[in-house]
Amino acid sequence: MSSTMSNAVSCTRRADLDWLRVIAFGLLILYHAGMAWSGWSWHVTSPDSIDWLREAMRFLNRWRMPLIFVVSGAAVMLALGARTPGSFVVDRLKRLLLPLVFGMIVLVPPQVYLERLYRGQFTGSFLQWLPQAFHGTYPAGNTSWHHLWFLAYVLVLTLVLLPFFLWARSAAGRTHLSRAARFTARTSLQWTMVLPLAASILWLAPVSHNVNGLIGDWHGLVYYGALLLYGAFLFGSSDLLAALERQRFLSLVLGVAAYATLYAVFIGGAVRPVIPADLRPAYALLSAVNTMAWLFAILGFAHRHLTRRPAFLAEATEAVYPFYLLHQTVTVIAVYWLLTLGVPPVAGFFSAVLATFTGTWAIYAGLVRPWRWIRPLFGMKAEGRPPILERA
Repeated sequence: MSSTMSNAVSCTRRADLDWLRVIAFGLLILYHAGMAWSGWSWHVTSPDSIDWLREAMRFLNRWRMPLIFVVSGAAVMLALGARTPGSFVVDRLKRLLLPLVFGMIVLVPPQVYLERLYRGQFTGSFLQWLPQAFHGTYPAGNTSWHHLWFLAYVLVLTLVLLPFFLWARSAAGRTHLSRAARFTARTSLQWTMVLPLAASILWLAPVSHNVNGLIGDWHGLVYYGALLLYGAFLFGSSDLLAALERQRFLSLVLGVAAYATLYAVFIGGAVRPVIPADLRPAYALLSAVNTMAWLFAILGFAHRHLTRRPAFLAEATEAVYPFYLLHQTVTVIAVYWLLTLGVPPVAGFFSAVLATFTGTWAIYAGLVRPWRWIRPLFGMKAEGRPPILERA
């Protein structure tokens, strides 16, 4: 999954980046565990919904994936280091493409099978279904990358933006970006980062299709590509991070105000709100302000408080990528059985969370982490991490 969850980012690691990557992907697990009871369509959906859960997930939606892409952009620069372009591309293919292909062949089919079974589109065992596992493209067919879309996007965007990253690490690039960052920090021009996001929401979202499917998702590619660049720029400057730290409470207030306005004017508790065409410019700008305000607040508070590296953080950082790859398959299996057994919604949600964490951990600890020939399939180095004291 990009250098976001890569183990070899540089000789020195940033505690705040590791904290943010662990927190962001932990929220992803909680989010997917709640999808069945959100009232939105998912792979295995309960007929009952939990309104407060949907509203909490809606709030997270505004900055959850943007945070992951910002952290990814920062980690791309660390992973690039002094490598040649060729060695960096080979490393990205190993860390991203290999797990993506493995996931599509091994981890996603059980999800599609249980969806077909739950919706009455197939009857029979998983082995009986396997011959048709790769017939057609999802949702009409069965071939899909499901939650692994992130890997495809980060891989494509990293390769497309590689000339910028190479320039940014050069002496000339470092000089220009350092000057730009200092000027931005003094003048608070980081808020202009809102504008490309708003433009993408306004102009590209309406003409895009195949969300998270790469081909035709012009809005997703531009939106997440911009966030990848933002991460590289923001985390490449101590001046900018210090400015975000100083303004963290202002960013938090703006984020709260922007989301409250967004909710009151455009959402109002609707399961799937419809934005009138004449209000789309205001919606696009307010959405972008809300996203960037929460990102700035999170980065500012992280830079202030997430500076220590307890012993468990190194282990959690290594486990993040395999957890990401595995978790949704475990979630779908757990939710399928919870719904089949008729477990009440709230109890079902908390049971799904518990089952996802414990089931994913069991697979990771027993089948992934100990085996050097399996580890690369999950984006890990073949050899395990050295003892903590040796890494210090």
